[in-house]
Amino acid sequence: MTPSDNIVYNSRAWTVLSRSFQQGRAANTYLLFGPDGTGRWLLAVSYAALINCESIERFGDDGGHAVPCGKCRNCRNIFGLRFEGIHVAAPIPPHENKLDNAIDFTNEFLDTKRAEPFSIPGSAASTNIPVALARDIRKRLSLKSTEGVRRVVIFYQMEKMLAASADALLKIIEEPPSDTTIMLITRNPDTLLPTIQSRAQRIKVDLYPPDTIEKYLIEKYDLSERRAKLLARISEGSIGRAVDAIESPDEDEISKRGVAFLIFKSLFVDARADTLAHMNEVLNFRDRGEAEEILRLWQLLIRDCASVAITDDDKDIVNVDFAPEIKKLSGYFGNPHLPACMVEDIKNALADMRLNVHIQGALMALVLRLKTHIAAPN
Repeated sequence: MTPSDNIVYNSRAWTVLSRSFQQGRAANTYLLFGPDGTGRWLLAVSYAALINCESIERFGDDGGHAVPCGKCRNCRNIFGLRFEGIHVAAPIPPHENKLDNAIDFTNEFLDTKRAEPFSIPGSAASTNIPVALARDIRKRLSLKSTEGVRRVVIFYQMEKMLAASADALLKIIEEPPSDTTIMLITRNPDTLLPTIQSRAQRIKVDLYPPDTIEKYLIEKYDLSERRAKLLARISEGSIGRAVDAIESPDEDEISKRGVAFLIFKSLFVDARADTLAHMNEVLNFRDRGEAEEILRLWQLLIRDCASVAITDDDKDIVNVDFAPEIKKLSGYFGNPHLPACMVEDIKNALADMRLNVHIQGALMALVLRLKTHIAAPN
């Protein structure tokens, strides 16, 4: 990635950040929110480079886009995630919450982000931002910084922050050092304390169109056009999700999608007991990330089935690898209210997953609700 890629990948969000900096209206705290894998991390790191860059460059006819040069010493260290002024707090496994362990896991996180800024590390595990890490950052910020260095604190996946960690962060936000910018990254800002939200400038990070994701996958990972197109269409606008699919062996990825589709199909063609039995046989109920991926795939499949049912045309199907079966299942979507009811139930189940509910119980309850909607008369 180059510094100017923010103009391509996150143009609207980067415009807000760069213009506030150029006009001398930079906030002490920014809240970057949107789905995982959409470049929130890249924006935070790029902004850290911008405010420390020794030779800022400008793009656009009016020079309205300021970007870090990417070549000076500060830029190289920041994009390499080796800059003394960057402090990061990211989720770690709950049993590793001692400070030394937290620092080790944070370094592993940074290694992952160096290799791929759009990656979604730690999404499959039950992780949190421990209070020890938040307090350590607060302690380091109390020390005098190197002259000329603008410090940047990045809290990644704020929705996984413990209450005690949030209290420590709030104290930093309430009395931020004059040379420090705080970047908060989260899926949903409404999961944060109102006092934290009120002290941050909110910037929404948008999803990407499929052609942008396809281009990224082909250029960086040398994928075939066919495979890149498929991953781009099923990633729901997230480069990170598409990259995660690449990093799994093809057979494993296809197997997981196939299992998820078979259970989805069973919702319509099998008895309730059979669907529950299939689910119990093939799913790993200890893997929260896998369960969430299955539900996101179901949302896309519902969209595909509803689209074919309405238009009688399969040209807009996202899950092209299941196109023949989707055409058959579209016949069950004669009830115009069915897609919305199913999607709403899945959306609620995904929200429950993030609250660490029992995975097996949540999925079984969801299946029964979906079966009820499907069986309802038109």
